[in-house]
This record gives sequence, C-alpha cells and structure tokens, in this order.
Amino acid sequence: AQAVFAQISRGKQAVASLLGGRRARACPMADDELQEVRDNFYVGNFQKALQLCESTSASNDVAQSELDATLARCCLAIPLFDRLKAMQNSECPGQQAAALMAVIMKSRNEQQKAAAKEKLATLASQSHDMSCSMLSAICLGMDGSYKEAVQQTKAHPTMEMQALCVFMCLSCNQVAMAERQLAEMAGNNDDSAVFRLATAAVKLATGDPEEAYLTYCDLSTQFPPVEGEDSETGSVLLQTGKALANMQRGMFSEAVEDLTRALAAAPNDPDVLVNLCSCMTHLGKNDEFQQHYTKLEQVSPTHPFVVKTQSVKDVFARFKASLQV
Repeated sequence: AQAVFAQISRGKQAVASLLGGRRARACPMADDELQEVRDNFYVGNFQKALQLCESTSASNDVAQSELDATLARCCLAIPLFDRLKAMQNSECPGQQAAALMAVIMKSRNEQQKAAAKEKLATLASQSHDMSCSMLSAICLGMDGSYKEAVQQTKAHPTMEMQALCVFMCLSCNQVAMAERQLAEMAGNNDDSAVFRLATAAVKLATGDPEEAYLTYCDLSTQFPPVEGEDSETGSVLLQTGKALANMQRGMFSEAVEDLTRALAAAPNDPDVLVNLCSCMTHLGKNDEFQQHYTKLEQVSPTHPFVVKTQSVKDVFARFKASLQV
C-alpha cells in the first residue's frame, strides 16, 4: 500500500513541476527558441532553468510572456518567495499567478489561502492565460476536485496542459483516462521532456516499470542539473522517478540508492522522504524508517501519509484508553 501511495505522490510532484504556464501557442518560433528552457524546467532542473530564463532574449511578445511565466515558476519550485512577492503586481499574468500560488503553498492562514485561490480562479477566468488556468487546475486538484481540474486543463490544448491532465487522472486512479489523454498527445512533440515524463508516469501506472526506468535514465543523461557536468544522476525529480520504477520492480536496495542521492540534494523533500519510508518498510529496516518518518513529520506535518499514519495511532490510543476504563 505504501508503494502505491508513493507512486501517487510522485505523480503529484510531477504535477507540481508544471506549476505556471503560458498562453496558448500561436508562434512556432517561440516553441523552438524556448524548448531548452522548457525541458530543463519540466525535468526538475529549476536552478538551471532559472538561469536560462535570465540569459535568454525572447524574439517576440508571446515568447517573452512565456519566459516571464517560466521564470516565476522556477522561483516557485526552488523556492524563492521574496522574488515571488515582488511579482504580485507584475504585468505578466503568469507571474501574478505564481505569486498567488506561493501564498496558497506557504500561508498557514486558511482565510488568506482561500482568498488567494479565489483571486487565482478570477485571474484565470479573466485573463485566459494558460499559466493562470494551469495553476487554477492544480489548486482544484490539491483540494480533491479532480473532475473540475481536468475540465480546467481543456481550456488550453497545449502539450503542457495535456500532460497536467494525465497526471490529474493518475492522481485519482483513472488510469484508462490517462492512457487516452496520452494517446492524444502523441505525435506532436514526442521528444519533449513533458511528453516523456507523462509517458513514464503512465508506464508506472500500467505495470511497465522497466520502460519508465529507462525513460528517467535517458532524461537524466540528456539534462544534467549543471551544464557541462558529466552526470547521469539527474534532478531530484528524476532520481525519485527512477526509485519508484525500481520499487515496482522489487529492487528496493537500488531504489534506496536513488533516493539517497536525491536526499543529499534535497534533504527536506517530502516525496523523497515518503518513498524512503516505503523502501525501509519493505526492507524491514525499522530504525531507518523511523528516522525518515520523523523528518517527514517535521517538514510536512500535513502530508497525507503523515495524516493517515497519525490517524491510525489515534485509533489504537483510543482503543487502549477504552480498555483501561
């Protein structure tokens, strides 16, 4: 059960890597000149993508709008909340949307979060901007409103929105629907990182972890986190994807190796920690499980796995108390 939960968790991280967006494409040149930026962002090389955004000169307004939105999405993923705060009054809807998403992710004030969600939904409706629609769909998915989230992705028939739809379907266990959506994506830009990531996620969900593992390995080799670095380890996102594939293949020791490398780069990443918990359970390493679970409780107290585990503890505590009455 924990392995299944870990797979869903990885799907949600892949959704998180799609935070932000751009207007529906109208300029083929924009697709070409920003493909490197886009691919590095989607594979989880957020720092590298940020640097590319800052060093790239867009040739037209459409490309510039996408570039500005992608930069904001990088700040959201790293995260760089101070920079996002400065984007609240940006002229770019994508940057405004990212700033609102930062409030939704960071604030502990439920009223403030609810107000930010409402503003984001309004911005998506009024601007017709893809980044706003994407973030609005993600918010709906985070709240469990998957049907509405999938409908929101239909507003912009771009590769990224189609991929988001795939991950939404997987998050609510609608594998057949995810396969149909992936089939619709095929043939447009099959070499793009976002299509290959969506394909790998569907392969995991349909019982083909070998193919998924190879895809994650290929992406790790093609997109090293640091330019010029001869490394096949890949980003935290790709390392965790490789670990999930190994877990499905029953290769838990190899999965731990993947996750250990990811943990070194991102010691507070909830997806890395929850998957380590799953591996340690399967390997029977209770001390290591408790170490990673304690850290997960600290960095993400509202994580679904933590909430579920604590609810079970509460049930046993109440049962024990009833015996003592």
